[in-house]
Amino acid sequence: MSTTSSQSFEEAVAEYIDESRAQIDQEIMENIPPWPPAPYEQGPPPFEAALRLDSEIISAFAKNLGDNNPLYSEPKYGLNTRYGCQIAPGVIVSSVRYPTGHGAQRPEGYPVANFYSGTAFEFFDAIRVGSKFRTTKVPKELVEKQGSKGALLFLITELNYWDYHGDLLSKVYSTQIQIPTATMGATRSMDPARLGEHMLYERGAHNYTTQNIQDALGGIKKKTRRGSVTLFWEDVEIGDELGPLVLPPWTLQDQLAYHFLTYAASAGEEMPGDVYAFEPAYHNMRRWPGRARIHPNTYWPWTPGNEHEDAVLSPYRTQPLPFDFGLQRCQFPQQLLTNWMGDDGFIRRQQASLRRPVFYSDITTYTGEVVKKSVVVEKGTDKSGGIPGEQEYYAVGIRIHGFNQIGEEQSPGTATVYLPSREGGAVKLPIPHPEKPPYVPFETFRTDWF
Repeated sequence: MSTTSSQSFEEAVAEYIDESRAQIDQEIMENIPPWPPAPYEQGPPPFEAALRLDSEIISAFAKNLGDNNPLYSEPKYGLNTRYGCQIAPGVIVSSVRYPTGHGAQRPEGYPVANFYSGTAFEFFDAIRVGSKFRTTKVPKELVEKQGSKGALLFLITELNYWDYHGDLLSKVYSTQIQIPTATMGATRSMDPARLGEHMLYERGAHNYTTQNIQDALGGIKKKTRRGSVTLFWEDVEIGDELGPLVLPPWTLQDQLAYHFLTYAASAGEEMPGDVYAFEPAYHNMRRWPGRARIHPNTYWPWTPGNEHEDAVLSPYRTQPLPFDFGLQRCQFPQQLLTNWMGDDGFIRRQQASLRRPVFYSDITTYTGEVVKKSVVVEKGTDKSGGIPGEQEYYAVGIRIHGFNQIGEEQSPGTATVYLPSREGGAVKLPIPHPEKPPYVPFETFRTDWF
């Protein structure tokens, strides 16, 4: 292995690829519980997750997604549903432990700009209030492709989320794109004088007319929630539409709302609060100067996370504006589905691919269309971690679109929803499954995964 001072950009990228491939099928330590003296089990895997899903956490998470569904925010409402308690949006699991792996790491980093690029969820049961988890996180694929602006490295990671009864509630497959960036040299940072030399997009903050604003408000007012009114499988037709679900212009407020939950349970050598609190952040950057993003105005060291929300620092990530968090964008479409299917439906799969960032001031509109109906049989085993039996389910395949205000598709996706049937009855939970459901490859879940 070369030393950073003697490495060329090409050598650093080659090392990153080799070291990242060496992690395939190996448990990685990213986002494990905080180190001692924090009161969490330290291993072996599966690791205890720090975040406990009490009533307030669930409600806060849902509201941060703009979702006021009483299933998630009103404990008394849940008592009168089939669940008998408050439940959480299934996508909350990806905030219990961050889904993607970033590949090989070293203190000074590698010269690749990283972007969260998609998530595919599998759910086997509802996530109930009081849940706490154990998890595993394993890189499964490294796919090299050529994009319009150079090489792209797709890192695919598989996560399993078990509750404390040993039941598998969810599997998540995540995609991280790493873009080799020559202006970084051989490290993850770059000379502030070179900021803006290599940009992935040329965009300014969008200026809205009065009519644009009225149109967006009109879309927001169209949002409806089925709630306790049962939607039966027999009443769904191919071509039925979902939505729209309109998200207002993306702002700094949205960035901070995201951090409220995700960084509250941050892990590793940086304990909660250290990511942004001035004093510990400053000392962390002094300790690992190769990680620091030097502010081009003040020449003060800033943390890597600030690339998302600071307009001056976003060029460190080759972006012209502050941009959203990909993980949260993969969580948003669940509201489109639950508003449509009501309390008695169940999201079996949900997938989103991220085509381009949501930039500061962008509006996102989600819509969906029913493209498939089928009856499927789920089978399980009675081994530890599995759910035994064989059960029939009435499935609906849905194609999802997420567009910005200028018509660019930012986040296409798919979903499979199980609905009650007049013939077959209610959706029976948990879903039967083997103790270790098979891995779903990247080329399968990223397209028509119904």
